[in-house]
Amino acid sequence: MDIYISTLAFPSNLSLTEVIKISVDNNLAIEFTSSFTHSENAEIQYYNANIKRMPHNYFPAPKVPFVLNLASKNPSLRRLSVKHCKNGLRLAKHSRSPFFAAHAGFCVDPAPRDLGRIIHSDSSLDKDYYWDLFCDSVRDILITADMLEIDFLIENNVLAPFNYLSNFSPFLCCESEDVIRLMESMQHPRLGLLLDTAHLKVSCNTLNLILDDECIKLYPFIKGVHHSDNNSIEDSNMPIDENYWFLKHLANFKNYAQVIEVKHLNLQLIKDQMDILTQFII
Repeated sequence: MDIYISTLAFPSNLSLTEVIKISVDNNLAIEFTSSFTHSENAEIQYYNANIKRMPHNYFPAPKVPFVLNLASKNPSLRRLSVKHCKNGLRLAKHSRSPFFAAHAGFCVDPAPRDLGRIIHSDSSLDKDYYWDLFCDSVRDILITADMLEIDFLIENNVLAPFNYLSNFSPFLCCESEDVIRLMESMQHPRLGLLLDTAHLKVSCNTLNLILDDECIKLYPFIKGVHHSDNNSIEDSNMPIDENYWFLKHLANFKNYAQVIEVKHLNLQLIKDQMDILTQFII
């Protein structure tokens, strides 16, 4: 099984250079993600890292921070987001990664500091308007994915209860209905789903959906999996254990990349998380 470790999993006081060295020394495959602030040489370090690796979502962090939003009504922000994803595909091509993935779009434009917190939105928003912007962005990115012969995956968003006011979600692709709508409208072999199991757990609790049923509906589109756990209320990136809800589904996706996205572990705990996945795939 192809197991990657998100850079979020390493202690937060480590530099990118230190994370790469630990990974080289311990033969770890790494998902480079948004756990580091901007660095002028982050992309160069990615290119030169002598490890199995893939880029994800907001890596490398830009000099001027922004929230990657493929559904933004701000044309400049949407162009920045599309450009970033196309560069991510190029990084993935260079490192022979299985894919590049980015989060599904938002019907609002939060500030970077607002992520993971209450995001204020208006229930009168026309979600179809943002949906069309999102689909236009995905189509544009898929042109580059085709050219580079690299898959582009959308990661399902998380909908926490504190962001579901007036029964309105400002986020796209939190549940199977949206994901299926996207995949069926695109009908593109390079497009797939990076299933974040923790996001789905929270979203299903918020929307009163049956978690395992939602997961099964998503089976045909899953091309990679993010693993972490939580209390069903917020996406806290907690460790998985033998009671982790997704283990019963894992064997169906053993040929796809698995990413451990648990926060701030030491090396032994990282290896323990890998062992849990490995023992349930055999």
